[in-house]
Amino acid sequence: MRNDNDVFKEFQHSLRGLKGNLHVLETTVPVEKQMEYFRYSENVRERSGKETVEKQIGVLNSIDSTPDEMKYAMTFLAISGDVKAYRALETYNKEPNNYLTDWAALSLLQAKITLESEFSDEKQVFISTGLGGKDSKLRFYTFFKSNKLKPFSDYQRDLIEKEFSFTVQKYHGILEELQIESNYFTLLFLIELEVDIKNMMKNTVAECNEYGNFINPNFIITNVKVFSPEDIRRELKKND
Repeated sequence: MRNDNDVFKEFQHSLRGLKGNLHVLETTVPVEKQMEYFRYSENVRERSGKETVEKQIGVLNSIDSTPDEMKYAMTFLAISGDVKAYRALETYNKEPNNYLTDWAALSLLQAKITLESEFSDEKQVFISTGLGGKDSKLRFYTFFKSNKLKPFSDYQRDLIEKEFSFTVQKYHGILEELQIESNYFTLLFLIELEVDIKNMMKNTVAECNEYGNFINPNFIITNVKVFSPEDIRRELKKND
């Protein structure tokens, strides 16, 4: 890990200390979009006035509604604490408009949290990252490169696939994607909140490196985004 290790460690520690009913955003939604949604939600909460759930369900289901009207309707329904509103958002999320997919997912989760807050004394905790998650697991992306950027041999590629797949399964995670390129590889996986991911990956690198020291011990873990080709090129240029 790089010098952002302390930040990541603090993040993991804070997750383990959470108490209450946890709600994980399952969809991959950019952090910026999430922040936009919740700022907008607070504004709607302050100015909702005499609007009704029935009216906003009508807006949600109308083919003539504008994107702005749809956003307002979804957000209004999400904070209403009304079961009919939740069901309407649930139905809409099955086939949302492409340009409103993220908004729809966020509004449905907020509606669920709002309802459960009404009917339960248990604290409702919302966990949201750029890559999302599922149930009690969060999604993480990891980036590794070869030592001195040397191309991996066929044997090394097989070892990477075997060891990293085994490690994720060992910790009851779900490996969604493992991509091995010429001199770097990436993983996308779901893992339980309490798992020490840094040590999990560090130990797997050490295990592989017993057979030739071919993986650079400095790697990256993030739950914000999947690296773009430009991100990867930048990382490969770094000397470490």
